[in-house]
Amino acid sequence: MNLQISHNTQHWLEGWDLTSGIVSIDAAPNGHVRVWRRVDGQLILEQDAFTPWVYAKKIQSDWLAKGLSIQELPGSGSYPFLVSAANWLHLRRVLNLSRENPDFYAVGLSEQYLMATGKTFFKNLEFSELHRLQFDLETTALKPEDGQIFLIAVRDSSGFEILLEGDEPTLIRQLLEVVQSCDPDVIENHNINGFDLPFLQARAALHQIPLTLGRTQAVLRREGERFSVAGREIIDTLDAVWRHDFVTRELPSHRLKDVAKHYGLSAPDRVYLEGANIASLYATQPELVRAYALEDVREVGRLSQKLMPASFALSKLAPRRFERISSAGTATGILEPMLVRAYHHASRALPSSDCAYLEKPHEGGAVFLFHAGLAKNVVKADIASLYPSVMRAFEISPSCDELGVLLSLVKQMLSRRLEHKRLAKLEKNTHHDAMQSTVHDAMQSTVHDAMQSTVHDAMQAALKLVLNSAYGYLGAGQMALFADRHAADKITQTGREILEHVISQLRQAKVQLLEADTDGVFFASPLSESAARELIKQISDSLPEGITLEFDDLYPAMLSHDIKNYALLRRDGSVLLRGVNFRSSRFEPAMQVFTESIVKAALENNPERIKEIYLETRAKILARGYAAKELATRVRLRKTMQEYQISRSKMREAAYEAMLEAERDWHKGQRIRLYKRQHGYGILAADESSHPLEMATDYHVQHYLDLLERVYAKKLERACTPAQFAQIFSSGIQEELFALAPTLSWLKQ
Repeated sequence: MNLQISHNTQHWLEGWDLTSGIVSIDAAPNGHVRVWRRVDGQLILEQDAFTPWVYAKKIQSDWLAKGLSIQELPGSGSYPFLVSAANWLHLRRVLNLSRENPDFYAVGLSEQYLMATGKTFFKNLEFSELHRLQFDLETTALKPEDGQIFLIAVRDSSGFEILLEGDEPTLIRQLLEVVQSCDPDVIENHNINGFDLPFLQARAALHQIPLTLGRTQAVLRREGERFSVAGREIIDTLDAVWRHDFVTRELPSHRLKDVAKHYGLSAPDRVYLEGANIASLYATQPELVRAYALEDVREVGRLSQKLMPASFALSKLAPRRFERISSAGTATGILEPMLVRAYHHASRALPSSDCAYLEKPHEGGAVFLFHAGLAKNVVKADIASLYPSVMRAFEISPSCDELGVLLSLVKQMLSRRLEHKRLAKLEKNTHHDAMQSTVHDAMQSTVHDAMQSTVHDAMQAALKLVLNSAYGYLGAGQMALFADRHAADKITQTGREILEHVISQLRQAKVQLLEADTDGVFFASPLSESAARELIKQISDSLPEGITLEFDDLYPAMLSHDIKNYALLRRDGSVLLRGVNFRSSRFEPAMQVFTESIVKAALENNPERIKEIYLETRAKILARGYAAKELATRVRLRKTMQEYQISRSKMREAAYEAMLEAERDWHKGQRIRLYKRQHGYGILAADESSHPLEMATDYHVQHYLDLLERVYAKKLERACTPAQFAQIFSSGIQEELFALAPTLSWLKQ
């Protein structure tokens, strides 16, 4: 049972210190802290101090004599002692501190400082005020021991761009000079932690050049798999892509060029080159390589502008550096530090759950597939933020959380998210009113509205990420300090009961249920939109207080293939594809186009067009009208050559066999594109390029005909009767089109 203790719970969400404009901090082991702030466009460096600390389950009698301070904390938490010392290194030595020791709970120095002071990054700043710099290396090999840097492209958010060329030591020194001259708050690139910085660090060490990328000439340091430097935040846009795709599941891959294409961030005349050929091309076509390199950093800048505002917004709440927020999991990486900050501020014993595990298996959310096939006039209704709303409505929280911090955070974030959604929608609509003023005023108002809308959209998206992780955090076992399986089970059980109630009410309304999961339901109905909205409102009114069923959208048609695999025809004629059955980075590009085309024709109830697409695609395969790049599938090599040689006797895998046949070495994690030839396979570089092999037409015709018919055509099997399917996807003469049934197999309402 939670203790009734008076606290300013708003501090639990955003900290209590109102210091504005923090863009970076650097906490030293001796407790000295440098804080960089942007105030009125100017950069300010301030000095601060704190005492390093760690939580302990038990103490030893000699700690005081060794210079440690011990504070016994009230409460029933598992960590009732706060142990501190003037120097973090001394504290670690005395405690023999290690990550694996469950007797202590420790966080990094920057987090200690932010938790102790209640400060957060970026208060009263907008994302556009951050000074961001992107750089990208062009190298002669993927490994620093095999190659060197021959070109560096640099740009920043002010529009400054430069290409650095020359011998490698000169290049590295020039990069350091440019960074110091531009003085950015953020250094970013796509896979900067996985490639650029490890490569740069290794090559700089070879030339004995200190990598002074930080402010006050601070040297780059490696921290596990990531890098950090005093005074600047290092941001990897690959992290933002992973996080975004985890929620949306909409990206074809996580590669920069694919993501840029997907979001329309690529320039119309974008140059694409094969990585293995860039160094040799630079000798003969330097301007082509320069254009390619500059477009890389421009795309990173655009991608960051699109995806990073959510992490920027979260950094205003959680006590972690921006670079850590951007890569952290939203549960243990963002939500838990906020919980610990609240207990630290209240000087309470830190909890540790004693019911993280139960013998009974955890039962997740309900998932239903009522009907597969085509349906018309489809309504999507959502139970708004189901699990967080269940926590709020039924007061479900971890039993070890004596202060009630998690539940308070969920309530505050739900309220704030709804407000930011409202403001975002309001700001987007105000430009209509602005059109009544002068042209100049209208333009100024529209720009302001767009900026404000972006701010509100980013904050509501950020809050959604953290809210949706609260339930998962409770069920995370020993990974989470406040885990509680009882609470997690109660949330999912209540969620299932609510969803089943919604389904029961829809059945009584005589609509055609299609699919339902965790917090949403699809159903087909002859109702008008206004009638559907009224039905949803009536069902919502029957739900427990605090739980709301909302009308999401009305779609003219839906193809339901399997759970979480469906296609929707929007009212503007576009098609939304969900699930790996309809969209996957493993699909051959030509087959992805074929799939999207036949699904759209099916949703438009046009069997004649489906057959036309099928016959045209089949004929093009037979005529060798496709290029290799259109029939290649993307493969990531997850085994080293040695590992594959061990497993080869049990199962041979095409990608590795192709690499062996071509007598190519590879490394774990390498990506290639592969297409089937008459004998063996053709290997293409991971990136689409101008290499002649991209346009080869020596593919195995029968292999791709079989794929077309056995794999991709089958995606419409549930949209047709067996007779229709056989007729549409037969390779007979064109006259068969006129014998097709006038309609596909639609579900009856």
